[in-house]
Amino acid sequence: MEMKLTLAQRHLFNDSKPMIQIWGTDAEREHHMHQDVKKWVQWDECDLSDSPPYRLKGTMNAHGKFPTYKYEELPTVFKDTNDNEHEIEDITAYMSSK
Repeated sequence: MEMKLTLAQRHLFNDSKPMIQIWGTDAEREHHMHQDVKKWVQWDECDLSDSPPYRLKGTMNAHGKFPTYKYEELPTVFKDTNDNEHEIEDITAYMSSK
């Protein structure tokens, strides 16, 4: 089952850099056959330069609304702290890195 990460979560993950559990590669899955092949990596960055900001501009009292966006247009990959790219759809769990 695919985990869906919202735009806000991706912005927050870029700041907090959580630990991410992902499925292994297809080759790893095939080698281990019926066993779950999962590994933990630390999120470093998801390029959100072409995506809306975390929040839209607000006022001193109203801190801004979350922007509208199409989920399908969000980036599909993130980089870990070792500069390896992973598909966001391969994420199975996440937890704080602290």
